[in-house]
Amino acid sequence: MWEAPSGATLYGGEAYDRYSRGLELSATDIAAIVENQIVTNGLPQDPGGIWVVVASADVSSVSTGFCVPSALPHHGRGMALGSDTRYAFVGNPNRCPTIAASQFFSGGVQLPTPNDNLAADAMASTLAQLLSRVVTNPTGGAWFDRYGLENASKCVGQFGPTYSATNGARANLRLGSRDYLIQQNWVLGRKEHCAMNSSL
Repeated sequence: MWEAPSGATLYGGEAYDRYSRGLELSATDIAAIVENQIVTNGLPQDPGGIWVVVASADVSSVSTGFCVPSALPHHGRGMALGSDTRYAFVGNPNRCPTIAASQFFSGGVQLPTPNDNLAADAMASTLAQLLSRVVTNPTGGAWFDRYGLENASKCVGQFGPTYSATNGARANLRLGSRDYLIQQNWVLGRKEHCAMNSSL
């Protein structure tokens, strides 16, 4: 039996790390960056929080799969001040655009992006996928299929019906005055499928 997550995701603040773990990050490094920010009061300790480490384009994390073809974005667990921490790593697609932002390329040529910012537009989709995976599988022992794929992992590269944004870019979601191209999520039910919401 599974239970759907409830509540909303709220933005709780930000802090900056000035390359404390270098330019090549392992999962241990990413967890340590989060831990250090909590221990030094850069970020609050929150047992229900999800910490997102967003990298600049000069930072890599090959061991967690960033810039590795077909690898999924990384999330994991750490510890800070005696509490579990859940984190996600969002690498900057400018480091490997055709891999980390492949939805905006065709035949090796970059297409327009909804907000005219390749890195930010691709990171929005990656962040949506990661938040879904962390919320539904925070400890690594929740739902996954027989291949080990979590819900959002089953829909990688699937965006469903799209429309043209004002700049001609492909988009599938409008929030406020901005358009986005966000990956779909897995919907459980009689007809399991990828969709933007469970009513589709």
